Amino acid sequence: MTASACSGSSVARIATYLLLLINCLAPMAAIVVAPSLPQMQAHFAEVPNVQFLVPISLAVPGLMVALLGPVMGILADRLGRKRLLLMAMVGYGCMGVLPLFLESLHAIIVSRIVLGCMEAVVVTISTTLIGDYYSGALRQRYLALQTTFAASSAILFFMIGGILGELGWRMPYLVYIVALVMAVFAYFLLWEPQRQTSAADDAQESSQEANVFRPALLTVVCLITLVGGVAFMVLQIQLAYLLRDIGQASPSTAGMIASACSVMIVLGTLSVHLLLRLKLRIPHCLAIAFALIGCSFLLVPWADRVSFMLLIALVNGLGCGLMLPSLAIWNMRELPWQRRAFGTGAWYGSYSLGAFLSPILVVAVTAHTQGLAATVGLAAWVLLPMAVVALLCAFCSRPRIGFPFAARNVKEA
Repeated sequence: MTASACSGSSVARIATYLLLLINCLAPMAAIVVAPSLPQMQAHFAEVPNVQFLVPISLAVPGLMVALLGPVMGILADRLGRKRLLLMAMVGYGCMGVLPLFLESLHAIIVSRIVLGCMEAVVVTISTTLIGDYYSGALRQRYLALQTTFAASSAILFFMIGGILGELGWRMPYLVYIVALVMAVFAYFLLWEPQRQTSAADDAQESSQEANVFRPALLTVVCLITLVGGVAFMVLQIQLAYLLRDIGQASPSTAGMIASACSVMIVLGTLSVHLLLRLKLRIPHCLAIAFALIGCSFLLVPWADRVSFMLLIALVNGLGCGLMLPSLAIWNMRELPWQRRAFGTGAWYGSYSLGAFLSPILVVAVTAHTQGLAATVGLAAWVLLPMAVVALLCAFCSRPRIGFPFAARNVKEA
């Protein structure tokens, strides 16, 4: 059974949207507990270095994805997809709710480390299965929708976390039970892809070249994704500080602008499939994305009022929304079946590492600049040249060239 063969059936559609929902477990790992961190820190006030340990408990799952994504991908390529995914979802749910019962902050951090290991499996295999089930334009559509679902769920999880946090700092951890519910549906709805069928689909998708694993190309994709992960998180993390520096320290103002930025991220993800249907290719999408993000960074040093910062956030969100699915589609289409999970894990690991390093790099560079706004402005000179290079690749690449932005025949699966 393959999605390409039965894409019109209700079971295939439900299975696909289940995979999109499963991928939303990644943003849930951090966002749902974020609003209750101050309460958690107050509860463990007597623990030494609590001001560092509590934020670490939030960030450590993402770090584990960065470190273990490729390893989990190798396991999925060798052991199969579905069984490993089901075990990871059960482990994710159990580790997620465990802080409800733990009285030690260090034990909570250990549970979050294990949660991150399970998250690495979940995000890697859920994305890989979309690549296995579909090819061509349908694969592009669902990979773009995957980012749309993740970005939209982030808004929802933050609201849920805030509401449950009013009942106590432990209550948001109840949300992780949803992973156990999803695991039950996954057991009945998902199927292990057939290696031969997936390989045939890939051969049909790209008749212009042999679909072989190219480590150099994967390295290029992962390096660009690493930079993209750093760029994606700059305004997400630094927005409140930038507003404070212009005399607008209100949390409600920061929340309003962040919400508007999140909406633009969703719109950006929805735009990718439309641009590809208009005969633009991945390098065009990346050129637009890097240009939008770079321009938003370039304007930050001149932002002196809330309306200006709102405009910057809107442009940045649209660019970030375009960037992530474009990179995911580019990565997926270049991976043969035998290395698809490994390549997907490496891609997710690169993005997660970039997101983890983003605040560290900003703080380090700010120590040598005239302030945070100047640091963000300097970041523009990383993104804008990348936009130029992507645009040159769009004009210079030929259909028979596979590296790095080959044109492909896009067909409905």
